[in-house]
Amino acid sequence: MSALLESSTPPRTENPPRLTPDLGRRLLVVAFRPAVVTLTMVAALIVVTLVAANSDLTGTAGAISATWLALHQVPLTIGSTTIGILPLLPTFGLLWLVARASNHVVDENSSRRDVLYVVGAAVGGPLIVTIVCLAVIKDASSVISLSPPSTFAAILWVVAVHLVGATAGVAGKTWRHAVVAADIPSWAVAAALASRGALRRFAIGSAIVTGVSLLAAWSTVRDLLSTSDGFVGTLGIAVLSIAYLPNVVVGTAAVVSGGTFGIGAASVNLFGVIGGPVPGLPVMAAVPTGTAQVWWPVLLVVPVIVGVQLGRECAATSTDRFVAAKAAAGAAGIVGVGAAVLAFVSGGTLGSFGHIGAASLLFGALAFGWLVMIAPAAAFVTGRGRAHSDEPAEADEPSPVAVVADPPAIEGVVVEEAPAVTARPSDDIVDAEVVDLPKSDSEGAD
Repeated sequence: MSALLESSTPPRTENPPRLTPDLGRRLLVVAFRPAVVTLTMVAALIVVTLVAANSDLTGTAGAISATWLALHQVPLTIGSTTIGILPLLPTFGLLWLVARASNHVVDENSSRRDVLYVVGAAVGGPLIVTIVCLAVIKDASSVISLSPPSTFAAILWVVAVHLVGATAGVAGKTWRHAVVAADIPSWAVAAALASRGALRRFAIGSAIVTGVSLLAAWSTVRDLLSTSDGFVGTLGIAVLSIAYLPNVVVGTAAVVSGGTFGIGAASVNLFGVIGGPVPGLPVMAAVPTGTAQVWWPVLLVVPVIVGVQLGRECAATSTDRFVAAKAAAGAAGIVGVGAAVLAFVSGGTLGSFGHIGAASLLFGALAFGWLVMIAPAAAFVTGRGRAHSDEPAEADEPSPVAVVADPPAIEGVVVEEAPAVTARPSDDIVDAEVVDLPKSDSEGAD
């Protein structure tokens, strides 16, 4: 891991406070390209949908503005129905666009001021678009049954989404310098890197469980798709189900951790099911009905596997058992916070159904509890002692001579050593004997 922190470039220095025309153009791209791409796709989708449904284009601008806010998880009220649970998949796509645009503008030697410029542009541009969309929705509310959302909530969600995306984008190239400048301990860096893998494994395991549940209830999925009006309706409900799939996967992750996924008064966990009305989306067929099966607690193996793998990963990047265990515990804390945030974002109210989603604090506590019990122990058991030896080298072995400078030492972290160049043994040296050559006649005459 220390190899990731090493850099062949000299330490960066702060540039003078100046905004060049080239940097200004790049900041404009960061500020508005993700918004333009997103709004273009949204506008095309809405216009095609309205035309296919033989509807007029009245209120198109309001629908586009409302969709822009929905992509940022801003709750909307259509008629008398409040939609607080919004699909996560489009939001993840928007985050990727923002991160990609921000990542292309910075490099490893970007100063702190340049990074702040980029993050500010990534947040400022969409904020302007949001203010315009709020004004359009307020004007369109007299034509369509769409109530203006809370201005504070809209601004807060837009700033949060683009701040996360921009930070992730610039951190992809500048995190090494930030770690060195902030003097962050090596175990904390290992914990942050390992937590990404743990979250990914949690998501994969939960997605597999969700897929198996959907296959088991495939007849219900088919019936819900067939209730749609024509091909366009079937396609629309299928796309909407795919957009909500990450929300269901987060709920599944809460269940396999021992928590509860609730749909208003109804709920499901590994030990019982409380029945109730369920939204008619095909993806909601993954929610089991009837009584809980005896074998369901076996699904607790998912957090156990994630914890063991997290401990093994931390042990593989450390030369000290205690440092590896500390990194595993830190990664468990990061995963717990991430699980709570994802549960909060993926849930919300939906009209008469009430709140749909997992309890965020309970899911975060369970995810942290499973990993903090298993991962540090796995890291300690599978870890190694410090990579050094007190035994003297044998006398007949040549001592290696390294021709490269030693990399900076980072306590408790494996360092990738450069290959050493060994001096040639004395046996390979060719013996030579000095022989007196006979003098020539001319030399003898001299």
